[in-house]
Amino acid sequence: MSTFYAETDLMPTTTRGPFRLTVMMLCVTTVTILWGALTTSTGSGMAYADWPLSDGQFMPESSYTQLPHFFEHFHRLFASSTGLIALSIWIWLAISGRASRRATRTAFFGGCLVLVQGLIGGTGVLLNLPAVTSVTHGTLAQLTLATFGWLAYQLSSRYHETEINSEVAPGTGRKLMLFALAIVVLQTVVGAVARHTNNTKALWSHVGNAFVVFLVMTIATAFAAGKLGKSRGIKGLAQTIVGLLILQIILGFVALVIRNEAGKSPENVDRLGAATTISFHVLIGAMLTVLIAALAAHVFRATRRPGVE
Repeated sequence: MSTFYAETDLMPTTTRGPFRLTVMMLCVTTVTILWGALTTSTGSGMAYADWPLSDGQFMPESSYTQLPHFFEHFHRLFASSTGLIALSIWIWLAISGRASRRATRTAFFGGCLVLVQGLIGGTGVLLNLPAVTSVTHGTLAQLTLATFGWLAYQLSSRYHETEINSEVAPGTGRKLMLFALAIVVLQTVVGAVARHTNNTKALWSHVGNAFVVFLVMTIATAFAAGKLGKSRGIKGLAQTIVGLLILQIILGFVALVIRNEAGKSPENVDRLGAATTISFHVLIGAMLTVLIAALAAHVFRATRRPGVE
């Protein structure tokens, strides 16, 4: 906590508020993803067949007396909160006009992602959760988290203090970081297809691709730490990513063993421990996405061309 306040104390007054709001956005989005994963894992996605209200009410009694309704309704409330926070960040940056254009564009892009994701999620409910809307909704959630992770870095004091690494050529490692990010997103898509369609081929593709993801992420983090480790923050991010990768592999195998072969069935509410374990596997995947995005942002900043702000 002291590190956070030290960070904000060094920041320009004009970006300190948006930075704190973006950190709040990351926290709320993380909770939303976990809650959404629990909603899917327990088969509670159609606890309410209407949208945006639940049984035509803002807070129906069933939302706090029945577990499936509790998961679904509060997922909607958390998701609505992310939309309001994203809008607040963008308006704040747009009105102040003192943040960098890159940060303002990132905030606008993130806000658009939140809006599209919400509309797709609501449409999915109204259409009885077809796989295409569910998969897209889940994938966009992780991309949203990654986008606001990138924005938090752009608004932080570290972004302005990161010096150009003169020991490497400009642009070094950027393609590798983007490839690592892309393959993590691809793994997210395949995993979402497996979860929402209960397709065996998608499931085993997800399992097999986990080893590819582990290899690529290990290479990317080792490269970043080895070549650009003098840039503050890169080694710490790389070490955290490797630690989460190992945890994710373990959780993945546990989830494979305890999963219900019927998929996202409402009966999973009675297997809450298994549903929670699988949901944390989804959450760790989202955290890996945001961390590799943050690492990529650090690498881009440290390898910019001289004279570029």
